[in-house]
Amino acid sequence: MRSTPWRGSKCLKLWKSNLTVLGLALLLAGCQSTPYQRQALEAPAQWRGAPIQTQADMSRERWWQGFGDAGLLAVLEQARSRNPDLSIALLKLRKAQLAAGLERSDALPSLSGELNAGAKRTLGESSVWSRSSGGSLSTSYELDLWGRVDARLRAADQEFRASAYDEAAARLLSDSAAAGLYWDIAALKARQTLGQADLADLRRIQALAEAKWRAGATSEQDVTQARSAVLSQQADLLGLADERGQKENALALLLDHPSGAALPPIAALPLEPALPAIDAGLPSRLLERRPDLMAAEARLRGKLAKVDQERAAFFPALKLTGSLGSSSGALSSLVQNPLLALGASLSLPFLEWRKLGLQLKSSQADYELETVSFRKTLYGAYQEVDNALSTRQRLQGSARLQADALALNRRSEQLAESRYRAGAVDVQTWLDAAKARRGSESALIRLRQEQLKNLADVYKVLGGAPSA
Repeated sequence: MRSTPWRGSKCLKLWKSNLTVLGLALLLAGCQSTPYQRQALEAPAQWRGAPIQTQADMSRERWWQGFGDAGLLAVLEQARSRNPDLSIALLKLRKAQLAAGLERSDALPSLSGELNAGAKRTLGESSVWSRSSGGSLSTSYELDLWGRVDARLRAADQEFRASAYDEAAARLLSDSAAAGLYWDIAALKARQTLGQADLADLRRIQALAEAKWRAGATSEQDVTQARSAVLSQQADLLGLADERGQKENALALLLDHPSGAALPPIAALPLEPALPAIDAGLPSRLLERRPDLMAAEARLRGKLAKVDQERAAFFPALKLTGSLGSSSGALSSLVQNPLLALGASLSLPFLEWRKLGLQLKSSQADYELETVSFRKTLYGAYQEVDNALSTRQRLQGSARLQADALALNRRSEQLAESRYRAGAVDVQTWLDAAKARRGSESALIRLRQEQLKNLADVYKVLGGAPSA
């Protein structure tokens, strides 16, 4: 006959073995997380408007120094220290950092303490007061058996990374916006300077026409046409002054100044400004350069960590607790006869499997939405760079043609003036030639302005200073 103790001992060993396997499984489950794999993305082989120049790697400062404009550098320096949008981005970064710190703090064992004291006596009797004091110190810690806490920490860390990339993107946008407004004002100043010179020329033409009319060498119509041209030019100057004031107010706002505040000195835009050569690099590198794309991918990783967190929420949560306390009638005796208590609690969240299942599906849908959004953002970035580089090529060609047209219009104006002085044509021919020359000068200034702003746009869409 088999002995019962032997059978019980065998069952006990088997139970211990199964418990060990279960413990190892729990530990392994706590280390599991869904690996992130970057989705397959199509990248252009090269930019459609790729430049042929090459240059060495350029830092942020060397890129802007390439324009050879001290006034531009002064505006950029103020924008980097005073732009309210940058201050907002920095505060958001700080908030994300604090949120990540709170998540890490919650993952550590929590401590709490309490001290109390009181006195009591029976009413209606002449009994003495009975005094008591007590104190306790307790702690609790959740064992991360299934990786839920780790997933929560990873999600918070990715949000902090995304906020850091957002701050870097804000710095790029600040540089580009400040440079754009700077060149807008410089171009308007150049057009005003040319407009004032043109007004002086028109008044000279008016005086000549009036002198010839008084001498009977021309008709009154020449005088009225000359006067009309002067008035029209004065109206144009008023419009330029108003437009410049609006741009200066916009720059003051970007520099965190009230409207009308003094700005750094801004010189008139020359007809031949310095234009740094660039090499945009390969499209595949864009994902490693643009901070907005890196922020989008960090948030995508955060959504994946959120899926892990919701999946781990199905499994039991084991929390360990401990407390140390004492009570006494005298405060000085609290440390005597301390009481130590240890405990553990196991929650069973899978009982609400329907609700948890819906939360998991919701987080999975969020991840899929973020995946589509990331892909759309990336392809949009490719399009922005390609468009900016194509615009750069177009502006280069247009500026060359406009410079040639300006040279011809200047020569035409000289010939018209000579013929008018010789009495071969009326004053309107000269006025038309002067107007055509003014239009060419203004168009060339606008093209230079667009070229400079396009370079600022290229700087922004490439994620920083272009490099070889």
